[in-house]
Amino acid sequence: MSSSTPGIWARQLSVCVPQRGQPKTLLHDINLAIPAASFVAVIGMSGCGKSTLIRALAGIRPVSSGEILLSGHPVAELKNEYSLAVGYLPQFGAFHHELTAQETLDQATQLRLPRSVSRDIKTQWLQHIIELSRIGSFLPQPYKTLSGGQMRRLALAEDLVGDPSFLFLDELTSGLDDYSDQEMMAWLRDLAHGLSKTVLLVTHATNHLHYCDALIFLHQGQVVYAGPVHGLPDAFGVDSPAQLFALLHEQTEVTPVNHMAEPEGNDFQPVALKTAKPPGGWTQLPSLISRQWKLLWRDKSQIVLQLALMLTFPFLVAVFATDGLPQVINLNLQLESNIVQTMQEQLLYLKESFHAASLVSGLAMFQVILLSLLGANNGAREIAKERDVLEKELRAGLSPWAYVLSKFQQVLLFCLLQSFWMAWFVKTVCGFPASLLEQFGILFATTLAMATACLALSAASNTPERASLLSIYLVGFQLPLSGAALALPEWLSLLCRPFIPAYWGWSGYLKTFESFRHYDLVKQSTETWIAPYLIAMIVLATHVLVALVIAWFFVRRRRWHSAASA
Repeated sequence: MSSSTPGIWARQLSVCVPQRGQPKTLLHDINLAIPAASFVAVIGMSGCGKSTLIRALAGIRPVSSGEILLSGHPVAELKNEYSLAVGYLPQFGAFHHELTAQETLDQATQLRLPRSVSRDIKTQWLQHIIELSRIGSFLPQPYKTLSGGQMRRLALAEDLVGDPSFLFLDELTSGLDDYSDQEMMAWLRDLAHGLSKTVLLVTHATNHLHYCDALIFLHQGQVVYAGPVHGLPDAFGVDSPAQLFALLHEQTEVTPVNHMAEPEGNDFQPVALKTAKPPGGWTQLPSLISRQWKLLWRDKSQIVLQLALMLTFPFLVAVFATDGLPQVINLNLQLESNIVQTMQEQLLYLKESFHAASLVSGLAMFQVILLSLLGANNGAREIAKERDVLEKELRAGLSPWAYVLSKFQQVLLFCLLQSFWMAWFVKTVCGFPASLLEQFGILFATTLAMATACLALSAASNTPERASLLSIYLVGFQLPLSGAALALPEWLSLLCRPFIPAYWGWSGYLKTFESFRHYDLVKQSTETWIAPYLIAMIVLATHVLVALVIAWFFVRRRRWHSAASA
């Protein structure tokens, strides 16, 4: 080994995870010093710890003990301060399937290259990556139409946009035919030697390992062999890695041979890396917003669903209001005529008044609940459905708050359209008095509060199915816990009310009738406290802000996330 600073250095590296109350060791006492600008393959039987090793070396997987340096820098320092210096590709690429290969690379360029780099230089660099990766022939194709080999080339090209010094590749060549596998291995060797990148590749294929500078053979979480391919005969008396697999299958123990163990002395000086920080959130935000609307426009089923729900829900309110509308519209005339001429007329008036009050209160809550459903549909799956893409981009320096805002702006527009259509249609058809602007304002705030709450649930969920289920539960509890439809114990009302957007939407909507008889009748027929309009708006605005902070928190946590089963 050279006495110079290794590209990758690991000392006494161990990874343990709890399993049924007992610690399970995935990696045990790994010592490696991998030269810079080298191409190294990590091989071994399934479950031996290959993926765990490269994730630990990349700083993605937390280690139980040991130390990791990349060109003399602690890996935590690089991943936090210079995330572009470390590239990691999992076995299965994470992409938006509707985007073309060209759009994917353009997006990566905008999100990863610093703002200080001019547009011309970005264009030239991207063209260089395209030529280097030999992907120009399928740039116009959507990702979902690419072959396996093309997908892997695009994945590596995207990672090269940030010009990382280290590439950790998990099964990049898996599933390729022999020719494509050979072509990929030759390309990775050229990247290491020609562009001075340190490349670690986890692979099961052993036909073309001669392209590698060295092998790391793992067995049961330990290094059995680390060194050049041609060193296997002297170490174990075998001519190929395939024969070493057979030897380990027959023998439970062999004497490890590690030609890449740490050199004498470990006082390595950090080597300056040619890397930069990715652009800030304000620079990334326009590109994220553009992508968000592009993806929506190409998802025709989502557009049709949004339009169908937005247009039909107000009709449901009108249908349920039909029978009682004459009483509501003529309510003022009844009150100003003979109120107590006879006991019979008085009882009839009370009955009709109670029915009218129930109808007004019910229609207010019905609008709120339907808009809550629309809000939940707006936000429930937005983040969870692209979890893998999000984690990949966060590792490359994506700003969590810029990402959340890109989702929020789309949700905001949906909520504006949905709540205005509901407010205008119901006011026009049902003949409700009061200000359309005030009614629209409270319905919009309610819809947005529910949408952002579900956006936060989406950020906290690992799957879109779980996010959708949690959002359904959240909407389902709005009506019973609001206290507007069912009488709740006082202590339960005080406990639940601050967290129920439907209650504040219902209260604010009814308060728009405060100068009319409708409000007086509702007030007489319910014991539920009707919050003032301004307070309802403030509480709902607080819901939105808190939900956005929660969404940001969970998005931020996904940076350098690793599955526990790795």
